[in-house]
Amino acid sequence: MSNDLHIQQLVSYISGNCSKEEQKAVELWLKLSKDNKMMYNELKYVWESTSVNTNSFLINVDSRWEDFKIRANFKEASYTPIVDNKKQLSIKRFFINVTRVAAVIVFLFGLYLMFDKEKQVETLNYTAAIAQTDSPFVLPDGSNIAFNKGAKIDYPEYFSLDTREVSFMGEAFFNIAHNPDKPMIIATENVRVKVLGTSFNLCNCLNSDEIIVYLESGKILFYSINSFDGNILEQVILTPGEKGVYNKTTGLITKSQFSDNNHMAWKTGILEFVNTPLADVVQVLEKNFNINITSQLPLEDYYLTARFKDESPKNIFESLQVIYGIDYKIEGNSVLVH
Repeated sequence: MSNDLHIQQLVSYISGNCSKEEQKAVELWLKLSKDNKMMYNELKYVWESTSVNTNSFLINVDSRWEDFKIRANFKEASYTPIVDNKKQLSIKRFFINVTRVAAVIVFLFGLYLMFDKEKQVETLNYTAAIAQTDSPFVLPDGSNIAFNKGAKIDYPEYFSLDTREVSFMGEAFFNIAHNPDKPMIIATENVRVKVLGTSFNLCNCLNSDEIIVYLESGKILFYSINSFDGNILEQVILTPGEKGVYNKTTGLITKSQFSDNNHMAWKTGILEFVNTPLADVVQVLEKNFNINITSQLPLEDYYLTARFKDESPKNIFESLQVIYGIDYKIEGNSVLVH
């Protein structure tokens, strides 16, 4: 084997970026002579001395450059080595090239980190003026969100950290882009929904005492935190067909199965009931249409099996009147059943 080795091979070997064949070549070259081993150790020392510590890289580039020249015994002016033989000349030329390459790396990397630190990630926000059923909102990572009317979200112009974090209020259907290396965390008051890639309906409405998430696909972690220290207080893992409910009064989280998709009526326009107690029907209507229903009749004595598509509250109560012979009166957002 030749006693000469290209600088790029040594640099690749020291930085851990060489192939197995290159690694073997360097290791054989090191065994050829003590001079080769000494040259390698000196190069490694120069390389490690000029490496950058990213945890403390608020550096003065000029001072780092001066430090580098001292460590490498390098002068910017024209360099004329005094040599005793060709080997010394080759070694010094070798180190001149090394110091130049390493200095450029330090300089460029330093500029990158300083400019990157100075750049601030802008926080954007969006509020839905109407319910979105056909044209979802798209986050920077490609996640799709269909918002119910009045829902709002705060999000960064791009996700640059180890997580994708957004703040949310209202109701929306989320279809999160899958990324196991960067989970998404949706914050709504002191409740968090942590996902890797899944779809679910999340509701935190101002007039509600509960925060509810209905999981359609994938798996999510649904949990509450202490507002002062961020520690987790309550948590549940949800699988498809399960819903998580956070009670704003008690702070408790429960989970259960759900068997219908009436929670999605704001998006699909469909309400379905199968032998459902009329008292439960009333609760669904109140939530879906944001109305208050008062009854002077014992609603638990009535059961409903019906399907409504894009019907108004007035049309639904007309149907109930035909089915059960009950009377009703609608005034603004209030309904009286008698």
